[in-house]
Amino acid sequence: MTIKPGVGINDIKFGMSESQILDLIGKPTKIIIDEDDDDKNPVYQYNELKLRLTFYTEYNGKLGYIRVANPKIEIKGNPIIGIQIEDVFKSYELSKEHWNEENYFTFNSYFNEKKWTTLNVEYDVVTDIEFGYLFDKSGENPIWPN
Repeated sequence: MTIKPGVGINDIKFGMSESQILDLIGKPTKIIIDEDDDDKNPVYQYNELKLRLTFYTEYNGKLGYIRVANPKIEIKGNPIIGIQIEDVFKSYELSKEHWNEENYFTFNSYFNEKKWTTLNVEYDVVTDIEFGYLFDKSGENPIWPN
């Protein structure tokens, strides 16, 4: 499984509809709706793939966000999950200065706004990665991949 920042994973692309995802990878293990989320965006969870896909109601149900903890996930041919955070920065070919670090009680989170990507880290290794579609230069409009 290969992550393409701003695009998706393999054939899963931002901007796809729920029905396109169902045709591509099948029925999710469960569908989660966060009751605290005003938009009530559905999240498809695939336990076997260790994958969550969020569809945004404000964009007619388009896939807009991915969270993955699958140990087979890669960026530019390099593994991510279970890898030391410093080595993952090298995979992205970005310096640590391009990532905003947030410290929580038991984990750290690193966010890169340019790539709209978050790396969640425990014990200095990446446990999962979250990423979404990118925005145009105004920061207002989504850029949906072709």
